[in-house]
Amino acid sequence: MLTYWTISTWFADSLPIAPALAIVGPEFEGDLALRTLRNFCRYPLMLAGADVTSLQRVDWRSTPTLLFYGPNITKQLATILGCATSRGYMVGDAREYKDFYGPKGIYVGQEVSSDRMPRCSLQVRLQLTSLVPAIQHSVPATEALVQDLRNQLQQYRCKNLVRVYNSDFHTSLLTSDTRAVASALGACIVDCPGLQSKLVSLLGPVENQRQADRSTSLEAVTLEATLNLAHAGKAQILVSEVANEVNRIVGARGERLHHSAETIGHRLKKLGLVTRRLGKAGRGLVMDLATMTRAHDLAAVYGGVGLEQDENNLHCPLCTENK
Repeated sequence: MLTYWTISTWFADSLPIAPALAIVGPEFEGDLALRTLRNFCRYPLMLAGADVTSLQRVDWRSTPTLLFYGPNITKQLATILGCATSRGYMVGDAREYKDFYGPKGIYVGQEVSSDRMPRCSLQVRLQLTSLVPAIQHSVPATEALVQDLRNQLQQYRCKNLVRVYNSDFHTSLLTSDTRAVASALGACIVDCPGLQSKLVSLLGPVENQRQADRSTSLEAVTLEATLNLAHAGKAQILVSEVANEVNRIVGARGERLHHSAETIGHRLKKLGLVTRRLGKAGRGLVMDLATMTRAHDLAAVYGGVGLEQDENNLHCPLCTENK
């Protein structure tokens, strides 16, 4: 996966997106991966940590490849880096705005939550391994060898820059961000359908894990709780009722966390399910057709939570449509 991403850095100016790379694993291996990538990416620049101030000082006209050591990446920075996988998002202050578009590789630590992962990013997990077998079978990365490989990559870029720009490679086997990443990486592999197919098979487990994480998130459980109450015939649902149902669901799954009505209210807002004051009882949802349709559509995106066939939703036409 690192090789596919490395090749893509040579064509970032010809791609619709520049996929980010998120490296997860032990610190030593993470540092080693960044140093290896520095040898073979186009216009590499290693930064000790990631922040907006550092990004502002980079010369973006050459579309450099930034390599960050950022195990404590914030949600805000993850959002900025995710936006920077596409052209057009400007970041700055009253003096100057810049477009941070370009390839970026980030070592994010041994574990990272999904909300700290930039969108359109390729996640690579490194394993702790013994260095002895690797050293025995490796070729020393001499300066001459590195330069020779960089020259070959530059020749490959010059020969195929237009073909990558006009590539029609895509896959219907993946969804959402993963499909966009696959299309960008696969476009850089010219005249080798076998390697393009291998890319799709490598991204399959990544897609499955992403869907699994999404279907077990608090947003997914909130949707499941909302639909459970709606299918029980409630025309209006208080946020406190949704919170109670969320806690019942997570409790049945062996979790000890308790989620407040305030937390669940924020999750409903994040999902685009707008609450309103329902008299003295507090805020809640009016389950009209628009809200029901929105909840069912979201449930399908979050792995079909709340759409399972049971006695409450057996005759729900929206469940049938979204299965």
